[in-house]
Amino acid sequence: MKQGAIFDQDGLLFDTEAVYQRSWVKAGKQLGFEVPFEFCTAVSGTSGPGMEAVIHRFFPEQEPQPFIDLCFQLSYEEQDRCLPEKPGLHEILEMLRAKGVKIAVASSSYRDRVEQNLATSGIREYFDVITTRDDISNGKPDPEIFLVAAERLGLDPSDCYVFEDSFNGVRAGHAAGCFTVMVPDLKQPDETLAGEYDACCESLLDAARQLEQGIF
Repeated sequence: MKQGAIFDQDGLLFDTEAVYQRSWVKAGKQLGFEVPFEFCTAVSGTSGPGMEAVIHRFFPEQEPQPFIDLCFQLSYEEQDRCLPEKPGLHEILEMLRAKGVKIAVASSSYRDRVEQNLATSGIREYFDVITTRDDISNGKPDPEIFLVAAERLGLDPSDCYVFEDSFNGVRAGHAAGCFTVMVPDLKQPDETLAGEYDACCESLLDAARQLEQGIF
């Protein structure tokens, strides 16, 4: 078993990716334009310049920051009302901690939201390192956030698992040189993602079982 495990947050630890998709659509409507599903898929897992680039590609006349700010405001309001956990969340964290594996979160969300979500769900104590969009210049699919998380864990990226649900996140984990485990959320892997992940699990519970059995 590797010495480090790095987890994405949205769509992996918590069932919040659909919340963001709804919030992008609502934000666009409030700002006077329609947001297609393809945009929600393309922007998933991105942050900073990467997120702005996706917005420019789909909405070249739209100023990115007001759109981003409104989406995050709407999504946070919904998360405050309900923060559903993904199946196997507590089980995989407990198993990794029992085996002495160092644990990090690497999220495209802002730090205060990540801290709040981890505290709300009672899992903050499991994480040795928290890395967010506030700590990096380049968002996923750039590998920076995983490289920073591994460095803060004091480990080589090759000695870390990355658990991700989004295509951009999987590509970032692969580019970082980590053992990348995809746990699909809203979108299943296709041929465009071939060779970008080392394992694919149905859920965090399935991932915990495979880790326990030494499958990866």
